[in-house]
This record gives sequence, C-alpha cells and structure tokens, in this order.
Amino acid sequence: TIMSNKQIMIVDDSPIMRVILGNIINEDPQLMIIEYASDGQEALNKLSTVKPDLIILDLEMPEMDGITFLQNLRYKSNAKVMIVTGAELTSPKINQAKMLGAQAVINKPSGAISPDLKAKKGQEIKNTIYRVLGM
Repeated sequence: TIMSNKQIMIVDDSPIMRVILGNIINEDPQLMIIEYASDGQEALNKLSTVKPDLIILDLEMPEMDGITFLQNLRYKSNAKVMIVTGAELTSPKINQAKMLGAQAVINKPSGAISPDLKAKKGQEIKNTIYRVLGM
C-alpha cells in the first residue's frame, strides 16, 4: 500500500528557520509541508483550514508564543507537536510544553554550521519526526 505523505505545519517567527526546517523536511518524500505560520495566533487561524499530522513549534514568538499556542491547540487540532527551540532543554518552558502535550523537544539547528553538522541535525530532526508520528 502506498503511504500517504505526513503533513506538517511549521510555526516559527524566524523566516530563516522556516526555510532551514522546510528544506530538511522537503528532502523527505514521506513528509510534506502544508503550511507555515510566523506565530501561534496565525497558526491557530490556519488550523481552521489545514489538518496537519504534525506541528513543528517554536516556543519564543511575538504575538502568541508556543506555550499559549499549546494551551489553545486542542480545541482546533489533534496534531502531534514537536518543539524546535533555541532555549535550553532544561528550561521550565520546555517542561510546561511537555505537560501541554508536546511529544518531543529538540534544539534548533544554529545558523553557522558546517555541512556535516547540518546533515546530522537534519537527520536528528527527521528521526524525531518519524518517532513522533510512529513511522
């Protein structure tokens, strides 16, 4: 049977991070980005029309941050959530995100990284997506 693509929404206020994550995900034929949003409010609005399997979520955003988004998400969607953050993984916000249902948390790929490290980070991101989606 042909597996349908897993549909992913990226929520991050950084255009560069949206591109980096988008490139990593679009390299994978089983994954497809269906929507981008630059903050939690925009993402909630878009969830009226799109039904992602997975939401990749930044925590630090203007307008509506990741925690507030998670508090409102379940009224709109059953999507799984993976946090990609620049914060320390020990930060209290991370625990709060997990309590609100985030299935996985990983650090953002930083801007100035070698191609080798980028490939490794890309693989980590894909592995985490697979795990969260049970692929």
